[in-house]
Amino acid sequence: MQILCVGGLENILIVRLDVIGDMVLTSGFLREARANFPQARITLVVAPFIRPMVELCPYVNEILTFDRNALAGNFVEALEKVAVFCRENLWQKKFSIAFSPQWSGYNFPSLLMMWLSGARERVGYGTNSHNVYMGHSVENLQAQDDFFLTKNIVIPQDILTEVERHLYLLTGSGFKVNETHMELFYGAQDLQRACELLEDIPPHCKKILIGIGAGDANRKYPVEKLLVALKELAKKDLVFVIVGGRAELDDANLLEKNLPPEKVLNLVGKTTLRETEAVVAQADYYVGNDTGVMHMAAAAQIPVLYICREASDRKDIVPGIFSILRRFYPWQTKSIILQPAHPLDDCATLPPIYGWCHHREAHCITQIPSHAIIKGFEKLTTL
Repeated sequence: MQILCVGGLENILIVRLDVIGDMVLTSGFLREARANFPQARITLVVAPFIRPMVELCPYVNEILTFDRNALAGNFVEALEKVAVFCRENLWQKKFSIAFSPQWSGYNFPSLLMMWLSGARERVGYGTNSHNVYMGHSVENLQAQDDFFLTKNIVIPQDILTEVERHLYLLTGSGFKVNETHMELFYGAQDLQRACELLEDIPPHCKKILIGIGAGDANRKYPVEKLLVALKELAKKDLVFVIVGGRAELDDANLLEKNLPPEKVLNLVGKTTLRETEAVVAQADYYVGNDTGVMHMAAAAQIPVLYICREASDRKDIVPGIFSILRRFYPWQTKSIILQPAHPLDDCATLPPIYGWCHHREAHCITQIPSHAIIKGFEKLTTL
């Protein structure tokens, strides 16, 4: 790919407008992009609440924020809002290349921003990129190239995980990927705060992160059933460290109230995102849902017990599109996955859907018994 250099310095734009877990999964892409453009000035655009996570990222020079939720209106209104943002923040930078690592899904705002940024080269996955997993030929997909992109990457069918998809955006464009691990970007003050919060935990006790949140309610294992398992596990030399946002406060308080006080440290709503990352990095194990914190744990190489809503008999049915487990499993860390054997009730007969559970509240995931968590954790400690 030919890159336009401005004044001898490449200006690179990377757009990633979604949530916490996705940003963790993109951390390796940021590192590898920097490795390919060591002298470039790299601008990263993220959602406002993600900014603290990447403020200390050593691979970017500038961080801008844009709230994609502001694009809820019609296309003309969305176009105007993105155009204003680009005019005020991006046009003067004269980007030589722009990347959007998000694969399919709701990546239209990122593609629109890249197109309006004025970048000479725009590399990403088109809005039809998922069709490769439906048997469409590469030629047909390339014929559907979105006019937003100058290089619409068509991914091989055997690449299923989001981390690999992010990195393939580089290799598929002719660039190099030397390392594939994820990273966390917290600082010395964040680590000091984490150590202060954890300092009363006895040295002989293992620190067990408990992740009770999730972006979708049907990914949340019922906290009452989790409590049954934690009461049994509390007999071991360990302390449960509950982390999450304020939305999880009621569930966290329920666990705290019903567990021995010396066995639980409730940090929900008490840490910043970077402090949470630092707390995660000091833990010994993670137990819980598919959350951003789970991906933080994986990035820190913390062994993970992942409680998944997806039925095990569905994970191989067009996994590149529908399987939450195959796409978002804990990357490059030891893990035990707990799943229901089959979809529950109508989820077994309704058309395929991402994650396979059609209900808005906890449904298929409720089939996992509390004793499976106990056995799963015991197995995790032996890996």
